[in-house]
Amino acid sequence: MSRPSSPLNAAGAAYLEALQERFRDDPASVDVSWRAVFQILEELGALTPASPDPGEPAAGRLLLQHEEIRQRGHAAAALDPLGRAAPAAGPAPEDAETARLRRLYQGTLTLETAHIDDPALRSWLRDAYEVAAAAPPAEARRRALSLLSAAEEFERLLGTRYPTKKRFGAEGMETLTPLLDRILAAAAAAGVTEVQVGTMHRGRLSLMANVLGKPLVELFAGIKGMHPFLSDPPVPADVPYHMGVESSLSFGEGTLALTLSPNPSHLEAINPVTLGRARARQDLVREQGGEARRVLCVLLHTDASVIGQGSVTEALQLSGVAGFTVAGTIHIIVNNQIGFTTERDEARTSLHCTGLWKAVDSPILHVNADDPDAALRAADLAVAFRQTHGRDAVIDLVGYRRNGHNEIDEPRFTQPLDYAAIDAHPPVRALYAGRLAAEGLVEEGAAEALAAGHKTRFQDALAAATDHRPNHDGFPGGRWAPFASGGSTAAEPDTGIGSDRLRALLAALAAIPDGLAVDRKVERVIRRRAEEPLDWATGEALAFATLLADGVPVRLTGQDVVRGAFSHRHFALTDAVTGKRHVSLNHLGVAQARFDVVNSPLSEYAVLGFEYGYSLERPDALVIWEAQFGDFANGAQIMIDQFIVSAEDKWRQPSGLVVLLPHGLEGQGPEHSSARPERFLQMAARDNIRIAHPSTPANYFHLLRRQMLRRDRKPLIVLSPKTLLRLPAAVSALADFAPGTGFRPVVVTAGQRATRILLCSGKLAYELERERAALGAEDVAVVRLEMLYPLPETELSALFRRWPDASCLWVQEEPENLGAWTYLDRRLEALREAAGCAEPRVACVARAEAASPAGSFHGDHDADQRRLVERAFAGVEAGLPSREEAVAE
Repeated sequence: MSRPSSPLNAAGAAYLEALQERFRDDPASVDVSWRAVFQILEELGALTPASPDPGEPAAGRLLLQHEEIRQRGHAAAALDPLGRAAPAAGPAPEDAETARLRRLYQGTLTLETAHIDDPALRSWLRDAYEVAAAAPPAEARRRALSLLSAAEEFERLLGTRYPTKKRFGAEGMETLTPLLDRILAAAAAAGVTEVQVGTMHRGRLSLMANVLGKPLVELFAGIKGMHPFLSDPPVPADVPYHMGVESSLSFGEGTLALTLSPNPSHLEAINPVTLGRARARQDLVREQGGEARRVLCVLLHTDASVIGQGSVTEALQLSGVAGFTVAGTIHIIVNNQIGFTTERDEARTSLHCTGLWKAVDSPILHVNADDPDAALRAADLAVAFRQTHGRDAVIDLVGYRRNGHNEIDEPRFTQPLDYAAIDAHPPVRALYAGRLAAEGLVEEGAAEALAAGHKTRFQDALAAATDHRPNHDGFPGGRWAPFASGGSTAAEPDTGIGSDRLRALLAALAAIPDGLAVDRKVERVIRRRAEEPLDWATGEALAFATLLADGVPVRLTGQDVVRGAFSHRHFALTDAVTGKRHVSLNHLGVAQARFDVVNSPLSEYAVLGFEYGYSLERPDALVIWEAQFGDFANGAQIMIDQFIVSAEDKWRQPSGLVVLLPHGLEGQGPEHSSARPERFLQMAARDNIRIAHPSTPANYFHLLRRQMLRRDRKPLIVLSPKTLLRLPAAVSALADFAPGTGFRPVVVTAGQRATRILLCSGKLAYELERERAALGAEDVAVVRLEMLYPLPETELSALFRRWPDASCLWVQEEPENLGAWTYLDRRLEALREAAGCAEPRVACVARAEAASPAGSFHGDHDADQRRLVERAFAGVEAGLPSREEAVAE
């Protein structure tokens, strides 16, 4: 009987192995027939190969089997400490190489690489993984035992002293402690000098105490309930397992400056913030001539949240984008195999919780948390990969959670069988101590002595915490020291610039390099930059140019920011023939700081978080994120709520981030109209943010410069324009940028007397002013409120005192229940009453209350807008309608 034809029939083992290596390095380098054979290996889904053709050479069958183990061994690895999914036994007897590979890829540590497209990366990883199969050094193992003992004693002490307090302990996952410690030690040995860490709640207190360098007395004082900051007035602060750490750690001759960012309970939200902080630190290192890899980002996750939260996917996609890369992040997943009470098969679809990393070609290491040796090996490989290739690596530490989600929860209500197994399972410290004692690395009873020493250390610190009092207000030092509050109101800076300097910078902005073939329409836009009056885009570019020339770096990111979503910026001139780009703001003809303008991925959540994190490390830089439309900021609402508006109150974490939100009702529908100013105003308190709605290029220019020249730093929310970008009336003369000029929080169009004040903000002012001119209503004052928070009470009070008999209306485009009205209503009335106005009440002219912020039909919009303007001027001759009449309309 004839044998089936196969290319393996004529091949020897050595030839097959050489050919396979060539295929791994470059699939195109082997013949198509061989390529098909090896491609099968990429598509095999089973761990055990089909019954081999008895006629095929044994070497060929073994080659296929070995490749299957490398590619799919992770699915049969012994990862669960409780043995609930024990891997199937391999066929016996086996040759030595097959047995070796099964030990490597189907044991308590395994590696996934089959998803990586780059054959060179796969080869490097497999070689490094298989060569480094020996046990870690003895000293590293003894250190791991000590850290396991510390982790166990720390949790035991808190569980005994504070049995009803939430601490989100790491019992069952104590191996996390030596794992993170080993990552930091390996990083220090590899030349890393700074580490930015972002982590979840699980095990956070223990990591602070045992790895991250939080002073124990300070940590225990917080757990006892001591307020962490000495501040006047006091700030709300946050719970201990949300707080951050700044420390200096020593590993041999290496020292690491470490920052653990504070974070809220919103799962995975800290990831992009930490990435942004790392990128900012790397940019500083690069400015000093160093390498970005000296700054390492480490992110810790839990299994249910890492696979379920969209911010993770958004943040991972930043890893290879030039404007956002951090030269590789090391991720650790604390895989409890449960999310609160949610089972694994309820929490995800993929086999592992690490499926997201396949999209970015990261090596994935899975570790049984009962094997600290495997965790140490995983740490070494992850650090070596990151330092060599500048890419992400992920370690999936698979264990269990000995208690409930928090210490008050009873997990046996919902997982009784699992917790029966957990109750019967010995802790990892006992298992590891027995292993090391059996190998002669530690003496019998050494683990107990270590535990006793740690217990004494923790008890002493807990006792001392009773008398601990904070001696600082929590405001960061270093680069932030010049911006610490001095207890008085910050003086307004002089933001004006001399005309000669302005004209020189405008000429640089309007210049097109010789030989750059720019689109003719774009060329006209660029040439107009040198012409007066200046439009919105030129005013913005001029603000950037003046700051850059003064040595202030500027970073602007967001979707389509380089050209501008409304085709108004054109910061990068693109050669129509070669595609070469020229950024005029980096060629001002003077000594200057760097201008980074970066189009971001289509993400709000992660990118805004990244820029917020960047701003935390760079108070010296103007850091701006722009939403494509202001409405889209709600895709990043967690970042706004939990970080931007509240971080200084919770964690004394200041930021000078600028957020540009295009805003204005123009008949474009409910998703392209409103930046939701009402939300920001509702969250404005205790001088936490600035909310501005500038209506002229000059005022926007001064606002941006003011942001950097003021002694204080607050996040700035700018309701930026769309219509005004090209409105002929929305321009500014060069004189409006001159010395002695500045940001005007209130802009008034009025005659000598006024019987009616129309307060408004944004583009509506131009329509009201046109109507005022058309009617010849000289006794109507149109007052633009350019700063919504803090409310410019001094300027408004002066106006009200100037015209105490004038009635007052607030006019807004937004529906009455949205926009600024509900925030301003009683505040304006209080100001008018204090100013002695005859009628303190303020009426509102707005669209009717609505659930949707704007309509979708231009005809309806235009008609509604016209009615708004008419109602604002209704009865100019006959007298102002009453408040009730105005609202009823």
